[in-house]
Amino acid sequence: MSVQIQRRLFTVQEYHLMSEAGIFSNNERVELIAGEIIQMAAIGTRHASCVNRLARRFSLIPEDLVTFAIQNPIQLTRRTEPQPNVVLLQPRADYYATAHPIPSEVLLLVEVSDSTVDFDRDVKVPNYARSGIQEVWLWALEVNCLEVYRNPTANGYTSMQKFERGEMVSPLAFGEFEVSVDFVLG
Repeated sequence: MSVQIQRRLFTVQEYHLMSEAGIFSNNERVELIAGEIIQMAAIGTRHASCVNRLARRFSLIPEDLVTFAIQNPIQLTRRTEPQPNVVLLQPRADYYATAHPIPSEVLLLVEVSDSTVDFDRDVKVPNYARSGIQEVWLWALEVNCLEVYRNPTANGYTSMQKFERGEMVSPLAFGEFEVSVDFVLG
């Protein structure tokens, strides 16, 4: 007789309670994806450099137009709270002190991937689409390109464009604000 193994999935609330109880060490990098606690990969120097370059570039957008977040959680669903590398958010007077951002407040979400590109592309990006996040940028460092996902549906994004060295890209929310692929890749 075969027994089906059931996974115990966690909610965001349970995940937060575990953190408050000290189940995760202070320097342990984890995120909640579809109810599962996932260990995040260590941040390499090239990854950190790209995030720093994105931070520098996006910091030029006026403060009254955007709240800029690095490595902070967003709550996609009751069971999913990832920590993307960079997020441009709708401004809120409390700077998100009372609650983590939700998908409708996300103007642009950015993942920088070196060793985790398959997980980011195959697991996280579809979760972002199902949540209705309008635009996701996935920096695939191993192949030196940017994948831009737009037009979310329950089955994924209907638009994906690749940008390579020598090209410029603009977020949907800030069409006149250009980002150089060369600058971010270094």
